[in-house]
Amino acid sequence: MIDWDFTGLSDEEIDAYMRAIKSGDDLRGHFGERSLDFIVRNYVRLAQIGELEKSWLTTYVFTSHFQDVGFDKLKAIFDACDRSILQAHHDCVPVAEGISTERISLFRGCAGPVHTPGMSWTTSLDKAIHYAKWHVEWHLRPGQAPEMAVYATTVELREVYCRVNRNEDEFIVVPDNLWRIDIPESEFRLDRPRH
Repeated sequence: MIDWDFTGLSDEEIDAYMRAIKSGDDLRGHFGERSLDFIVRNYVRLAQIGELEKSWLTTYVFTSHFQDVGFDKLKAIFDACDRSILQAHHDCVPVAEGISTERISLFRGCAGPVHTPGMSWTTSLDKAIHYAKWHVEWHLRPGQAPEMAVYATTVELREVYCRVNRNEDEFIVVPDNLWRIDIPESEFRLDRPRH
């Protein structure tokens, strides 16, 4: 088994994390945004003991920016999850609910100098456009180019890690193919109608 990584934690914090894990608690509920760093460093160990999914999905859903984590690490954590446990999480809905086909079209809004594929996708083009602008307003670092874009993909439902419906319908998936959509600059704004 892999050892725990308690880097930067006091003895009291280590004890608190271990108590929460032994109790089967959701780490996000106990430690807020600090749960992200702990899970990223310990996801393999959490998966080994069957305690990754509940804490990871809640932490993922309540984190708005993963630039410091990186796409490859996010994918590795989702790959370490048991999809059936992940999909049974209280924030999830059945992947195929209300969908009559095996393939769906999805969209993702991006902003900044580099666009990574990302894992959170929506069925709403309007929301993807909104999120591109939202990322410029809330997460762009000074000096970064505010280049906004929307990407589209089609995926098989079986490829989806899970489907979250907290504030919106969000499909967590890593598509094999994606392409950029030509969106007029004037469409990138925060006052878009909310559906």
